Amino acid sequence: MIKLKLESDLRIQGLEMNRRLGMKIERVIFCSMLTALALAGARRVEAQPFTNALYTLLEGSTITDECLICGRPPIIRPLRGTFELALLEEKFPFSRYRLTNIAWQAEGDAPFSYDVTGAGEYRIGGEVAVMQNMALDVQVNGQKRNFTNDSPLVERTFPLIDVSLTETQNTVFQFFSLRLVAAPVREIWFSTTGGFTSAFNNVRGGPGDLLSASGRIVKSASSLVAALGIPASDSGPGIDAVDIGPGGEVLFSFDQNQVSPVLGPIQHGDLVSNRGRMVQRNQALLAEFGVMPVVPDVGLDAVHVKDDGEVLFSISSNIFSERLGLTLQRGDLLSNRGTIVARNALLLGRFHPTTSKDFGLDALYVWPNGEVWFSTEEGFQDQELGPIGAGDLLSNQGLIVFRNLELMSAFAPLEDVSSFGLDALYIVTDFTPPAPPPRFTRVNRGLRSISLQWDGTGKVFQLLKASQVNAPFTPLSGLMPDQLFIDADVGTEAGAGFYRLRQW
Repeated sequence: MIKLKLESDLRIQGLEMNRRLGMKIERVIFCSMLTALALAGARRVEAQPFTNALYTLLEGSTITDECLICGRPPIIRPLRGTFELALLEEKFPFSRYRLTNIAWQAEGDAPFSYDVTGAGEYRIGGEVAVMQNMALDVQVNGQKRNFTNDSPLVERTFPLIDVSLTETQNTVFQFFSLRLVAAPVREIWFSTTGGFTSAFNNVRGGPGDLLSASGRIVKSASSLVAALGIPASDSGPGIDAVDIGPGGEVLFSFDQNQVSPVLGPIQHGDLVSNRGRMVQRNQALLAEFGVMPVVPDVGLDAVHVKDDGEVLFSISSNIFSERLGLTLQRGDLLSNRGTIVARNALLLGRFHPTTSKDFGLDALYVWPNGEVWFSTEEGFQDQELGPIGAGDLLSNQGLIVFRNLELMSAFAPLEDVSSFGLDALYIVTDFTPPAPPPRFTRVNRGLRSISLQWDGTGKVFQLLKASQVNAPFTPLSGLMPDQLFIDADVGTEAGAGFYRLRQW
């Protein structure tokens, strides 16, 4: 189910805040300072497979430029960018969607660089076999072009979209074709194995920082460990697994043992929180497997906590399960309920490694539809895709989602390395169940700033701002797991401002 973005809007004019109610896609909530920031109701979306989402083009998306009569080699360029997909109609057995705000780019030397803008429609469904149809009405470098898909066959599980399209016009001098591989991704958050220096203001990132592929540090190492009382330094401590819990709580493990003045000894296989609590000891994660004798710690390389409390994870060292009579391997996806969810070979089942072995499981995100995105501890040679690095982001559907250096490209790292590694992973997506609406709990106005605090069960938040209620709201903050933001750009006088809070 795709959740409707639930937003809270807040107007501040001096020390006065008026309560209003409006509706766009989501219910807009205005809170009143004079009524103790009372929370208005919010609309819940009933069960349906999809409503709307921002999509991102992944590795494998391309645009091909051919001249059908001049004989020049086809020009093939990687295509990147975003679009929005909104449900138009759901009539069994098909669902129909609208593509809007298409903004795709393919870099290259002139004249072989391309900008694609426009809209389209997408239809998917079927009673016996799942079929798809896509039609695009777009402009390529300002020229009108229409595309339709070559085959209706569906090879990937929705909401992942993988479709090849060709032009409908008979343009023999310049004929385009597209391959679109896309997923409902707003941002990718991750950590690296090693540190790096960004070309932008010489910002230094370390293995303990939670990064965004948009080119910013979501949570620094020092902020993650502050509540644990552990000092952060350039050399560590590093993050070895990460997930985001309700209310934006960051759950993570360390890449080596630590000693916390708050919790005492922390094993590198323990799951802890940036709020200073022990979420789960490594031994508790493994308890249902009946490991005998009980081992001190086998590490925690990847983690994903499901909404029902089940913890999916991987370990650093192989260990024998007495209850299952099997060896738990470092590349297996395990459950704290005592089951092997997927062997490493199954995760890589749609890849074709030239050697058969366990390549480890170093980062993990499990989609609501069961698709798994992950990285391996060791790289390997694929018979069809070529070399795959240990820091590349993969899908168990047999796709390279992003190469490691592309994930890092927005930081423009100065280091000349082939991979920075991928130790932890979280996906910010619209493809999540709806959460109850957030509410503002405190607003403090200073001389030149306004501090806003809220409460919500969402995992990721974003604050937007507008000068008038009917004016466009623009992002004031990046996507963040925080429940506090200080608007430092309000001037010395009490100017009017409207705030909108989004959550995922």
